[in-house]
Amino acid sequence: MQIKSLIFYNSKGEKRILKFGIGKVNIITGESKTGKTAIIDIVNYCLGSDACKISEGVIKETVEWFSILLQHENEEIFIARQNPNRLNQITTFNIYLSNSDKVKIPDINEIRNNSDIISLKDFLTKKLFIAEYTNTPISGNVDASTVNFKHSRFYSYQPQDLIAQRNYLFYNQQDTWVERSIRETLPYFLGAIREDTVRIEQEVANKKRELNKFDKELKEYERIKEDGSEKIFELVNEAKQLNLISSNTLADNTMQAISAIREVLNWEESMNEVVQGEDENLKKLLDEKNDLERELSQKKDTIDAVDKFINHTLTYSSEVEQQKARLESVKFYDNTTVDHQKCPLCCQNIENEIPSITAINKSLINISQNLEKTILEKPKLNQYSKKLDSEQSFLKKQIEIRRKGIIAIYAEKEQSSKQKDLNLRRGKIIGKILLFLESYQKIEEDKSLSVKIEALKAQIDQLENSISSEEKDNKLNSILNQINNQMTTWSKKLDLEYPDAPIRFDIKKLTIFADTPKKSIPLTNMGSGANWVAYHLLIHFALHKHFIEADRPVPRFLILDQPSQIYFPPENDPNESGKIEKSSDEKAVHQIFDFIIMVTQELAPNFQVIVTDHAKLFYEDFTSNIIEEWRNGIKLIPIDWITN
Repeated sequence: MQIKSLIFYNSKGEKRILKFGIGKVNIITGESKTGKTAIIDIVNYCLGSDACKISEGVIKETVEWFSILLQHENEEIFIARQNPNRLNQITTFNIYLSNSDKVKIPDINEIRNNSDIISLKDFLTKKLFIAEYTNTPISGNVDASTVNFKHSRFYSYQPQDLIAQRNYLFYNQQDTWVERSIRETLPYFLGAIREDTVRIEQEVANKKRELNKFDKELKEYERIKEDGSEKIFELVNEAKQLNLISSNTLADNTMQAISAIREVLNWEESMNEVVQGEDENLKKLLDEKNDLERELSQKKDTIDAVDKFINHTLTYSSEVEQQKARLESVKFYDNTTVDHQKCPLCCQNIENEIPSITAINKSLINISQNLEKTILEKPKLNQYSKKLDSEQSFLKKQIEIRRKGIIAIYAEKEQSSKQKDLNLRRGKIIGKILLFLESYQKIEEDKSLSVKIEALKAQIDQLENSISSEEKDNKLNSILNQINNQMTTWSKKLDLEYPDAPIRFDIKKLTIFADTPKKSIPLTNMGSGANWVAYHLLIHFALHKHFIEADRPVPRFLILDQPSQIYFPPENDPNESGKIEKSSDEKAVHQIFDFIIMVTQELAPNFQVIVTDHAKLFYEDFTSNIIEEWRNGIKLIPIDWITN
């Protein structure tokens, strides 16, 4: 992935196109305050930076959309992001994305918001084929980090305030999160960590499951070998106890016992079938019994009522008989001669009127008639009572019949339940026998279980070693040794304080050491800005050389801002010509650009370098690589955009 051009749109839709050569050094030389330093921030913003770090001033006041055209293999990618100042915002997620074999740079009215930050990062991550690798730190207090495109950009930018720094080597390294991210993801980008780690881990898990299965089978095999005979005879005895095989079956040795328990497999379940409709018959009997009991209760109530009636009738008859006897005494008197004012017995005068003989005789006649009827009905009541008693006895007999039927069904169900329990026990022993015979048969058929287990263990060990921390460390150390050797070789071409000392990059501390005969000197303890710039160039070019040769998923460009500043700060050039007056400084700057051009040519066409610098060296290799010179009013932003 290299940069073909940067395109800027103003509010009128006018374009400013800054073109770059692919696979070569691109030098932009110019005066101060012409926009050189903004190049890195513009590129980073277009490639998905969350924050817009483009400095306030002319650029953010005039540009409507920032855009970049990338060349990635045989494809072009166009990305445009709106200037947040135009929306009075700190940043904006308005993004236009387009990709094709050949992208036509759109007009401003064709740019529309069709993407967002997350989608853009995911798109670029996939375009670079960055694997879905998640680094899990040893410390449980730190979250795991998943590698993506944003981690690959740390090696593409060297701003003016970083390239001459002795405390940091990489873009935004001063940020604690970025520093940790670089330390954790750089081994992946170097290729020390396999990209198929996730697949290998899944394969290891599958093989371990298979190994556990074989281990269990082997342990069962060993168990059967150790106590198999005892187990076989236990199964034979249990089968005999449950009548699965005859008690006379011979089982004096293992072979006879195996043969005996195999007979069990021919046993057919003889569970007594529950009589069809048994539950329906039980329900019918219960319903009939309940109906008969209700009828019997009603019959008892009727019998009680009849008995009470008969008792009342007997009492009534007795009383009527006595009354009749008293009234019959009236027959001794003549009704015509009776003085109703005197008592017929004592002849005393009576104050109250007494009934006439005629009336008393009439009452006697009525009582006699009622008594006669009662006497006549007595036999009928007795017969009815006997009938009721007979019906009551019949009902009791029918209820007893139903009760015995119900008891019989419950007894039958209990017996059936016992039979089911027996067959359940038989089923369990049959299952145990089946399991034993299957294991026994597998052991007889497969004698190579141990061989399979050993082969699986070897495969698991090999896979685990390929993704183990030890393997990663070994591979990482090998890669770093190559990078260190390359830096040491190149160091002769630059102005260094320790030109003969081997150079070593420490990935844990993210700094460089010069291993002198007396001690290792870290970059932080080295003096001179010239050393700092040189070591920054060495580590970045060495890393990119490895990225390219190992085909690692990192953008193939490096932007350097003001690499000559140590030797030629702008204040030493009052005429803004870019010409270095001091011969010693000119020689050192000459070495820097010669080194940049030399390595870029070695890596061509796979590597692109963009240099923005105040200095202008007057020799062929330098001038031939100048793409634009921003002096005499020429700047990143056209002068008419500013005046308008």
